Amino acid sequence: MTRTAILLAAALTCSLVGSSAIAQVQPAPQTGEIAATVTTFWITTKAHTRPDLKSYVRYSVNKDATTLIQQMSFVCPKSRRTFTHLDFFLKDMIAQGAPYPSLHDKIDGQFSLDGQGPFTLPGVSLGIELYFDRSPVAYKQLDQVLNAKLIQLRLGQAKLAYNTDGEFDELMREILRENTSLTGFFTTKAMLADCRKYRGESAR
Repeated sequence: MTRTAILLAAALTCSLVGSSAIAQVQPAPQTGEIAATVTTFWITTKAHTRPDLKSYVRYSVNKDATTLIQQMSFVCPKSRRTFTHLDFFLKDMIAQGAPYPSLHDKIDGQFSLDGQGPFTLPGVSLGIELYFDRSPVAYKQLDQVLNAKLIQLRLGQAKLAYNTDGEFDELMREILRENTSLTGFFTTKAMLADCRKYRGESAR
């Protein structure tokens, strides 16, 4: 990456005292918890837009700030017959030691948001990706996940955390501009509005 990536690594190393790696920050550590710092905003790029769906992504970087890591995405199908959903990518977390097996089955994800909770959302595990639908019965809780500053998720023995950080955000904007064909930055509210417009839906 560029000089901006070097500045990112330096800034986060200084601001996150005691962390051995940017992608391993422990915002609210639990025994055995694997954590990542992610952007508060969602971005979409040309690569994440197809005729049949649009994806909005939250990124992290690896410990050397040399590689962008896609940690989660909100997927917005064009067809209103298909639920929008939140997708967690576990490849990097498993590489850090999260004890999560490759499953193809229904799951119950236990969430704690900003230190509150927990509550459970039904989902699906497909290999090392997790999917949680924004269905009529789950959309309020899923929207809380989308808006949380700290997302902690437990699945069996795996305990994962995703923390947002303002300083990380500021520098990641520069990296994303330089290294992706982005078409927009979105807050959660703006993302959901853009998705509804894409699907031709009324607000909910």
